[in-house]
Amino acid sequence: MKPTLPSVALAASLVSLCLNSTQAITLNFFLTPQPAVHVASGATSETISVGGYLITYSLDKWWSPSPGGAPTGRPTPLSWPAAIPAQAQTAGPSGPISQQGPATITIKRVDGQIFDLPSFTARLSGNTAGAGAAIEIMPLLNGSDGFADPLTLDATGYAGHSFPYVTPSLTGFDTYNISLWMDFSLTALTLVDASVPVPVTLLSSRTSTNSLRLAWSADAYGYSLQASPDVNAAHFVNTLAMPVLEGSLQAVYVPMSNSVRLFRLAQ
Repeated sequence: MKPTLPSVALAASLVSLCLNSTQAITLNFFLTPQPAVHVASGATSETISVGGYLITYSLDKWWSPSPGGAPTGRPTPLSWPAAIPAQAQTAGPSGPISQQGPATITIKRVDGQIFDLPSFTARLSGNTAGAGAAIEIMPLLNGSDGFADPLTLDATGYAGHSFPYVTPSLTGFDTYNISLWMDFSLTALTLVDASVPVPVTLLSSRTSTNSLRLAWSADAYGYSLQASPDVNAAHFVNTLAMPVLEGSLQAVYVPMSNSVRLFRLAQ
């Protein structure tokens, strides 16, 4: 009689991956919790990766509560995962405290491909009602400006005021630079990716408690773990297990069983 393979070997060796979606993918930020991976810290910026996108936002890290004192940086009223903050630069490594640059947010894909920015909402962290203000957006394609002049959107108001924008002209570029001469945050953001999704690898391992750990990148947002008893695509259904964030990965733990199961990621 041919010996039966252990259930652990069956479950772990039959892990599958689904990356066959080539349709446009719409990513809406802040509607549900989205794990982000910290990528880099600059002298006046931070960069995170989420859902296949790189987002860099400016922070006033050289600011000091007393002129000439040690820099402490200014706190932000909103931060990830509730919003993407951005601060104007009011201080530098030398010279007196003075306005040195606008608050900026730069958005691009991890793989450098084009995408659209059809809408977003900006929330003021300070007052602009006195002199008035405008958000400026310059899209780029292959390192060149997409417009002769930045797209300008009125942002005249008071701290806490939110401005929803619809931006149909921000289509077909690989980078979007958003700036305002006042601290602000993005509290809603929609990105539409018309190209092939960023590849995502599904990892499997057996735990000490005899369960199967299935994990994938934390910044691969919008994927669901599906299971099936066979390779028939119609038999795959979403699992009920909720992913947990573990460093740069999100993981699901599945109890081992004597039945064969195939797993895949699907969008």
